[in-house]
Amino acid sequence: MSAQRVLVAALSGFVAGVAVGLMVAPASGSEIRQRIADSASDLAGGIKDKIRNLRGQAEEEFDNLGLDTAGGENDYNS
Repeated sequence: MSAQRVLVAALSGFVAGVAVGLMVAPASGSEIRQRIADSASDLAGGIKDKIRNLRGQAEEEFDNLGLDTAGGENDYNS
């Protein structure tokens, strides 16, 4: 199983667990919907932050290798 599939499965399980947990908690329907929306927003924000961090790390690694991430010439073709 690839790491991507494991990550998707883990995130799906997490989201489903949060949703079920919120639905069985004693609260009104509107409160539950708001909690689910807030949780989804927090999760999306966290994922975006992690993607930005990974992208920054990848760009640093490319820079360390002497590759141009803008699609231009690299040090080896000069």
